[in-house]
Amino acid sequence: MSTFNTNVLILGKTGSGKSALVNYLYGRNIAIARVGKPVTERGLHRHPPFLWNDMQVSVFDSWGLESNRAADWKADLYSAMRDCDQSPDIADWFHTVIYCCDARKSRPDDFEQEQVLSELRQKGVRIIFALTRWGLCTDRQKESMRTALLSLYPDLAAIPVEAVSQKLRNGTTTQVQGREELFREMCINLRDNLLSHLFAAVRQEMQLSVSIAKRRTMEVFEELSGSLGVFTVYGQEMHNTIREKATAFYLEEMKRIYSRFQEKMTQINTMSAGVIKGYTGIDLAHEEVDIAKVTREKLSRLSGWNGAVGEYVRTCVMSLVTGGYFQIRKKEKYREMLEKSVNNVNFELLDGLDSYTTRIWQDEKLVREMFLKKLAAEPCPPEIITAPLPESFPAAPVRASSKATLLPGEQSC
Repeated sequence: MSTFNTNVLILGKTGSGKSALVNYLYGRNIAIARVGKPVTERGLHRHPPFLWNDMQVSVFDSWGLESNRAADWKADLYSAMRDCDQSPDIADWFHTVIYCCDARKSRPDDFEQEQVLSELRQKGVRIIFALTRWGLCTDRQKESMRTALLSLYPDLAAIPVEAVSQKLRNGTTTQVQGREELFREMCINLRDNLLSHLFAAVRQEMQLSVSIAKRRTMEVFEELSGSLGVFTVYGQEMHNTIREKATAFYLEEMKRIYSRFQEKMTQINTMSAGVIKGYTGIDLAHEEVDIAKVTREKLSRLSGWNGAVGEYVRTCVMSLVTGGYFQIRKKEKYREMLEKSVNNVNFELLDGLDSYTTRIWQDEKLVREMFLKKLAAEPCPPEIITAPLPESFPAAPVRASSKATLLPGEQSC
C-alpha cells in the first residue's frame, strides 16, 4: 500500500466538464456528471480517497464558477487553499491543479482571466489547462483556443481531452483521449507546485526565525546595558558576549529551518518518484541517476552543523557590532548601531536562502530531462502545449543583492 497521498484539485466554470474529466481519468464514477448543469454544491468537496496504481488519490472538486458568483467562489477556494497550505505536512497540500476549459470557446472568459487565473498565478499556483470536449470542436475552434492560451499563458500546459465518447449527428463517434498526456503533465505539475510552495513557505518561516533571533539578541544587549549610564564604555567583553549569544540564537533557528527544508525536499523527491511511477509506469528510483540524486549533493551540506552551515552562520554574525572596542558611546547610539548590524545579518541569511533555493530550482531542468528522456519513445501529439520550467519560482522571486552570496559549504572562485 502507498505511504503517501496525492491531492488533485479540479477547477472550472459550470458545465466545463469537471466531473466527467475526473471519472475519465481514474476509470470510475467518482463524481456525478450532468452536462451543462451545476452538479457540485457550493464549496470545495473532497471525494473519498481511493487507491489507484499503488497511490492513494484524493480528488477535490469545486462548485462551478459563474460570473455572478465569482466572489463567493473565490472566497470558498482560497479559504480551503489556506487551510491546506498552512499544514506542515506536504501530504495535505494541493499537489496538482487542473483548470477545465470548454475547448469550443475561443478563449477563457474575461472574468475567468481577471478574477481567477491571474490571481492563482500570482499566488504561485501552477495550473494545467484541460481542454474538454475536444472531440466536439471544429478545427477552427481548436486553433483559436490553442492560440489564445499560448498568447495569454505561455508558461502553462494545455492538454486536449475528450472524457466521454459521443455519437454525433453526422453518424461519427468521438473517441476519448488525453488521459496519458494529462497524467504525464500532472507528474511535472505536481513537482513544480510542491517546490514553489515549499520555497515560499520556508522563506516565510526564515523571515520569522531571523526576527526571533534579532529580538533575542537585542534582549541580551538590554540586559547587559541595563545598569549602565547614558555614556558608557563598551568593551571587548560585552562585544564578545553579544556575538556568542547571537551566534547561538541564529544557529538554533537556522538548524531548524534547514533541517525542515531537507526533510521536505526528501518527501517531495519520494512523492514525485511515486507519482511518476503511478501515472506513467516509469520507475525513476531504479534508474542510474534517480530524482533524489539531483538535490542530494546540495542537501548533504546541511547534515554537519559544526561544519559548513555553522561556519556560514558564524561568518554572518561576525559582522555584529563592528567599529573597534572600548568605545565611549551613548546607549541609544550603540543600540541603533547594533540593530543595524543585526538587520544586515538577517539580510545576508535571507539572501543566502534565496540563492540556495534558486539553484535547486535551476537543477529541476535535470529532473525534467530524465523524465522526458524516458518518454522520448512516446512523443506528444502536436496539439499538446507543454509547460516550460520558469526561470525562477513564481511564489518567491530571486532577491537582488549588492554582492554575490556564498551558500553553506561553497567557496568563492
